Amino acid sequence: MSTVPIASSRSQWLPAYLALVVATSVATGVASWMFLPRPELGPLLLLCLMGILSFQIREPDVGLRISFSFLSIILLASAAIVGAFGAWLVGSVSMLIDRRQRRWTATMFNAAMSGFVGAAGAMVYAMLGGVEGSGTVGLSTVALARDLGWPLFAADVVACLLNAALLSGVIHFDQGIPFGVQVRRVLSGSGVAFVGYGIIGLLFVILWYPAGLGAFSALLVLAPLLAARWAFIQYGEELRSHERTIDTLVTALGTKEPAAVDRSRRAAVLAEWIAEELGLTPGQIGTVRYAATLHEIGHLGVATRLLRRSPASLSPTERRVIDGHCVVGARMIEGIDFLEDARSGIRHQHERFDGTGRPDGRAGQDIPIAARIVAVTTAIDDVIREPGAAPVVSIAEVARRLRGDPGRFDPDVVAAAVIALDKHGWPAGSPAPVAS
Repeated sequence: MSTVPIASSRSQWLPAYLALVVATSVATGVASWMFLPRPELGPLLLLCLMGILSFQIREPDVGLRISFSFLSIILLASAAIVGAFGAWLVGSVSMLIDRRQRRWTATMFNAAMSGFVGAAGAMVYAMLGGVEGSGTVGLSTVALARDLGWPLFAADVVACLLNAALLSGVIHFDQGIPFGVQVRRVLSGSGVAFVGYGIIGLLFVILWYPAGLGAFSALLVLAPLLAARWAFIQYGEELRSHERTIDTLVTALGTKEPAAVDRSRRAAVLAEWIAEELGLTPGQIGTVRYAATLHEIGHLGVATRLLRRSPASLSPTERRVIDGHCVVGARMIEGIDFLEDARSGIRHQHERFDGTGRPDGRAGQDIPIAARIVAVTTAIDDVIREPGAAPVVSIAEVARRLRGDPGRFDPDVVAAAVIALDKHGWPAGSPAPVAS
């Protein structure tokens, strides 16, 4: 089960969205209590305790500020063991006790989302003929696959998609990330595991009823549950290791050129916004962000005296040395596996869309998308921070200047950049622009 912390509201629709999710979840719980079979108390209490435990020991960061717990496995098993109301209660109670979350709005949203996802999965299971509780006892292998396995798999897929949709909705209203982009991010980050771990939920149910182990089955599935948690801990640690590597490279650049650190951070934020507007995949967005963050890493191979001089005072030879930083930077990160795709974005950032740029004279779509985006982000930063720019130019003026040289930039990237700036404003650390 993926969850997300809620920061500060960036949209007037966020409170309405949160209220809608909570109200829908409560209504679902009430309706399932009134109109559907009620669960046995003993199994319900055990599953609630397991749900609480799973959420308390969750992996807090699997990327994109999203946490993951094996609560989804407990909810899936709940669909067959305690039905819709039981699954709703397990999901809701598990999230309400959150020792790490200080924002009550986030706690309420996560609890409502989890309860609704659990109940929805249980309803799908029932609609497809899934057998609840002791009804699975004595079923043949074929009957188990038909009346337990297939309905439980379908419930797992629906729960995964619903979890991704609800999360993406709150992130869209909270952070302005396009809904479709965020859905792909969630599904690529934890969706496969969400569905794949459904086999553990199926095992849990089989051990509970057909195998006749009852509550003791909870102990037997504990090992694979902890193994699932370990796998996500490793995944999260790998992502954090990547970020530490990036930070180390940027820090090294900052020791030589302090101002480059802020430029790198602004470029990364703006490049990510543009990539989102272009609808790139999560993997492509990550590549773009890495390329933008390290777009000036090649300055480590340029003499400091050249970097400190104004562009107007440089000779043509000195200008070529500085302009060659993109090739130098691409070479510097060669051999770092997770940055391999970003290398082309760094190397080709000075290409022109009409094919007259450096270093290889690539044109149009032959220029890597990361390089086309980095070219626009760096140009925007140059415009809003150019010497003597007072007052700071507006977004409309930035757009006019970018479009003033039609052979330089990809027009689709420029259009996405304007939309991103209109939506998000200027990246942190940028001077405040005048009104458009």
